[in-house]
Amino acid sequence: MDREECMLLGGDFNGRIGERGARNWEEEKGDGKRKTKDKVENAEGKRLIEWIEENGWEVLNGNKRGDEEGEVTYVGSRGETVIDYAIVNEAAWERVKEFKVGERVDSDHLPLEITIEGTNQEEKEKGEMREEEKKVIVKVWSEHGVKEYRRRLEEATFKEQEIEKMVTELKEVIEKATKKKEVIVRGAKGAGKKNGWWDRECEQSKREVVKALRGWRRNKIDRSRFLEAKRRYRERCREKKKQKREREEKEIKEIRTEREVWKYINRERKKKEPVSEKITIQEWEEYFMKLLEGRKEEGKAGTQRKEKQTVMEDTEITVEEVGRHIRYLKKRKAPGWDGVQNEAWMYGTERMVERMVELMNGVWRGEGFPEDWREGVICPIFKKGEKNRAENYRGITLLNTGYKLYASVLSERMKREIEEKGVLPDSQAGFRKGRGTVDNVYILDHLARNELRKKGGRMYALFIDFKAAFDKVDRVKMFECMRERGISEWLVRKVEEIYARTRNKVKVGEKEGEWFETTKGVRQGCPLSPLLFTIYVADVDEMEKVWSLAFADDMVIVAKSEREMKEMMRNLEKYVRKKKLEVNVEKTKMMVFSKRKRKNEESEWKWEESKIERVSEFKYLGYTFNERATVRAQVREVVRKENKVVGCVWGIGERMWGGEFGRRMMMFESMVESVLMYEAEIWGWKEQEEVERVQEKYLRWVLGVDRESPGYIVREECKRSRRVKAGKRAAKFEDRVGGREECRILTECYREKKKNADEKEREKYCRRNGYASEEVERMRAEGRWMCAELSERDRDTDKQERRERIREARYNREYERCVTEDVPVYLGRESTKERKMMARFRCGNEERENKYWVEEEERMCRMCREERETIEHMWRGCGEMREREEKERGEILNEDGREIGWMKEVWKRRERIEKERGGE
Repeated sequence: MDREECMLLGGDFNGRIGERGARNWEEEKGDGKRKTKDKVENAEGKRLIEWIEENGWEVLNGNKRGDEEGEVTYVGSRGETVIDYAIVNEAAWERVKEFKVGERVDSDHLPLEITIEGTNQEEKEKGEMREEEKKVIVKVWSEHGVKEYRRRLEEATFKEQEIEKMVTELKEVIEKATKKKEVIVRGAKGAGKKNGWWDRECEQSKREVVKALRGWRRNKIDRSRFLEAKRRYRERCREKKKQKREREEKEIKEIRTEREVWKYINRERKKKEPVSEKITIQEWEEYFMKLLEGRKEEGKAGTQRKEKQTVMEDTEITVEEVGRHIRYLKKRKAPGWDGVQNEAWMYGTERMVERMVELMNGVWRGEGFPEDWREGVICPIFKKGEKNRAENYRGITLLNTGYKLYASVLSERMKREIEEKGVLPDSQAGFRKGRGTVDNVYILDHLARNELRKKGGRMYALFIDFKAAFDKVDRVKMFECMRERGISEWLVRKVEEIYARTRNKVKVGEKEGEWFETTKGVRQGCPLSPLLFTIYVADVDEMEKVWSLAFADDMVIVAKSEREMKEMMRNLEKYVRKKKLEVNVEKTKMMVFSKRKRKNEESEWKWEESKIERVSEFKYLGYTFNERATVRAQVREVVRKENKVVGCVWGIGERMWGGEFGRRMMMFESMVESVLMYEAEIWGWKEQEEVERVQEKYLRWVLGVDRESPGYIVREECKRSRRVKAGKRAAKFEDRVGGREECRILTECYREKKKNADEKEREKYCRRNGYASEEVERMRAEGRWMCAELSERDRDTDKQERRERIREARYNREYERCVTEDVPVYLGRESTKERKMMARFRCGNEERENKYWVEEEERMCRMCREERETIEHMWRGCGEMREREEKERGEILNEDGREIGWMKEVWKRRERIEKERGGE
C-alpha cells in the first residue's frame, strides 16, 4: 500500500485495549488515556495496540467525534466489551468526519458507522462550487521585495516627537515602504499549484516564451530566438525550484522541538481545524469577556497621565538590545491589529531600528504609552471535544509586533534582575536562563527512584493542572507579588503601565467583534506573560510543608507519605483560593511511585469535594512517568510518536525531494530525531531496541530494501546509530550539571546519583566504553568534558558490535566484504532506481540463497533454477548470463557502482525469463 493512500480497517479484532490508543501525541501533559466504557486490557488487546502503534495508525473508537465516551461494541452473554474497532492511517483520519457505534438487535456485535468526507459526489460538487475566488493584498518579502522595502525606508523622513504620533508615523512609513501585490485565493482545488516556487518572474518568462513561439510560427523571428527564450524560461524555473528547496531545507534544519515538527507537518498537509460557524461572534465575545472579566468600552479613553522621570543614561534601551530581539523574530507569523509583520523589523534599515529605539526610550522614560500597544486580537483555536462549544477553544492573542519587541526587552531585563536577586525559588525552572524542562524531569525521576530503593519506599506525586492559568491572574495581586519578591519599583511600574488598560476584540475569519477592556489575566502571546505568572506563584514553596517542582504553570507537588501529601493538598487549596486561581480537577492526577501496589489499598484523593483520579502513568513536561519509575513508559511513548512522525515525514519527503538520499536523511535527523531524542538525557544510557527499530524501518524505505533486511545491515550501510546519539545526550547533560550552580536541587540530585551503586544502566554505558563510572566522575572533577570521549568510544564499540553480528549472521554472510568506513558513494547517485538497485544487491535482497528459512527450491536461481542464487553464481555460473572474467564479490558490489550495468542486466534477464515461463 502507498503510504499516502487512505487506509481503513474495521471489524471484530477479539482484543480489548482498555484505555490505550489515545490520540494525544501533540500534548505535553496528561495521563494518555482514551475514553472508553471498557477499561480492561487483555493479552490480545496488548498485541493489537502494539501493532497499531508500530504502524503509526489511529483508533477511531473514543477518539473521533460521535464516540466521545467510547461506547461498547459487543453486548452478549459474556458481558459488555469493546472488541470491534475501526483503525485508520493518518491520511484516512483527516477524511473521517464522524464515527459512532450504531444500534442492532440481530447480532451481539453492534455496527460501526463511519462518515467519510467526500464520498457523496453531489455534496462534493456543491462544495467545489462554493469555493469562491477572492482577491487579497499580500506583502512581498522576496529578494526583490526586500530591496525595494529598504530603498523606500532610506528615503523616508521621521519628524514626530510625541509618542502617539511617533507610533503612527512609523506604522505609516512601514506600510508605504512595503511592496504589495494582489493575489487570487482559491479553494483547495487550485491551491499550491506551483508548489510555492512559481512567482511573477516565472509568469513573465513564460509569456515571453509563448510570444516567441507565436513569432516563430508566423516566421517573424528565427527558431534560435524561440529556443533561447525557452532555455531562459527553463533555467529560471530551475533556479526558482532550487531556491525553494534551499528555503525548505533551511527551515527543516532549524526545527528543534516536537511542537515545531507537528506545526511543519500540519502546514504541509494543509491541516487546519476550522472554527465552528454555528458559534456567533456575539457568543465568542461573551465567552472571552467572561473569561477575562472584560467590559464593553463606554467611550473614548481619556488621555493617560504622563509621569516623565529622569532615567540614568546606562539604563536606556540600546540599539544592540533591540537588534538582538529582532534577530530572534520568526518569519511568516500573524501580525497584530496594526498589520506590521515581523519581516518589517527583520529587513528594516538601521535608521528604522534607531527610530524604534527612540520610541521605546520615550515609553521607558514615562512620556506616554501607545494606545496601539494596548490592543490585542483574540483568535479562537480548537482544542478538542464538541466543536460547537466555545469552551472547547483556546484564544490566542495577536499583539502588535512593535509592542512585542518592547515587551521582550522588558522581559530580558526582568530576568536578569530576577537571577541577580534570587527572586524565584530553586524549584521553579520556567523561562529561566540555563534551565529547561529536562531539569525538572531529571529531578522528579531521581527523587522517585531514590525512594523506591528503600525497603517499602514510596513517593506520592500530585500533577496539578490549572484551568486557564494565565487568564485567571489577579493583576493587583501580581503587582503586589512583584514588589514583595524585590523586583525594582521601576520595572514594576513599567508592567503596571502596560496593564493600566488592555483592549481586545475577537476575530473569526472575516467577522470581527467590538473592542472590550480586560481587567484580569496576563496577556496571551506577550513575551512577558510566562515570567509574570512564574513570579505570581513563586511563593508556593514558602507555605508550611509544601514541596513543589514547577515549570511556569506545570506544577507537581511531592511527598513521602500519604499523610504528608494530604496535608500539602489542604495547604495548597488555601493557596489557590488566595491567588484566585482554579484547579482543573478532571485533569489533575495522583501517582504513587512504588515497586508494587499494596493489597486492599483504597486511599481516596480529593481536591476540596471533587475526587482526583490515581493513575499508573502520567505525562509531565512531555515525559511519561510510570509508577515503577522506569523509562519504559517514556520509550514506548517515544516510539509511538516516532512511528507516526516517520509516516508523515516520508510522505512529505516523497513530494518534496523524491529519492534523494541525503535530503531524506536530513529530514529524518531534523524532524524525527526532534521527537525521538526528547529527554534522552534521562533514558539515553541504555540501548533501546524499539527506538532503533523505527530508524531501521525508515532506512529500509530510503534504501528500497525488503523488510527482512536485518537492522544491523541497514544501519551499517547508512552509518546510523541512535544509541550513540542518545548516550551522548545523557553524558553531555551530566557534564553540564556537574559545572552548574543555577539549580541547587538539580546539583544535589546529581551528586546523590553518583553515589548510588545500583544505577545499572549508567554503569553499563560507562563500562561498555572502557571506563568505570567512578573514573568518569574523577575526570569530570578534573575539568574534562567526558561526553566527547564517551560518545567517540561508544561509536567505535557500536561499529565493532554491528560488524561482529554481520560476521556471525546467517543472512547475507558475505556482506562484510562490501563494508565501507564512510557512507557508500553510490548513495549520492542522482538515479533513485540505480541507488535502490545497488542497495538491494549489497544488502542481500537479490540473492535467494540468503533466505535460509524457506524450502530449498525457493533458494534456487530464478534464471537457471540449477544452483542456489548467489552473486558468484549469477556472475559466472548461471547459464542464462554471459560468461565474465572472475571477480571478487567486493569488487562486483563496490560502493562506486562500477558493475551497475551487470545488475541491470540481471533484472532484465529475470523479467524476460519470468514472462516466458508465465506464458508456458
